[in-house]
Amino acid sequence: MDTTDTTNTTNTTKATSPVRGTLTYIMGAVTFLTCPCHLPILLALLSGTAAGAYMAANWENVILFLLLIFLLSAYSTWRLLDSKEKQ
Repeated sequence: MDTTDTTNTTNTTKATSPVRGTLTYIMGAVTFLTCPCHLPILLALLSGTAAGAYMAANWENVILFLLLIFLLSAYSTWRLLDSKEKQ
């Protein structure tokens, strides 16, 4: 005899939005790229360009700017990942 309860038809697993998943990956990539410890790598990759010359001449401002973007994107990535677990 089958004793499974078929009266509860609600879906217990909520599907996450594909936009939220994509946004999580994008913000994670921004977090990785703007980490201030990656500044030497960015300088090496951008050497010989106007952006690289600006970053080399104004590295204090660049570090502060990257740190601000890093902290904001890390926080938003953390929030997006945390909200996935709650659903």
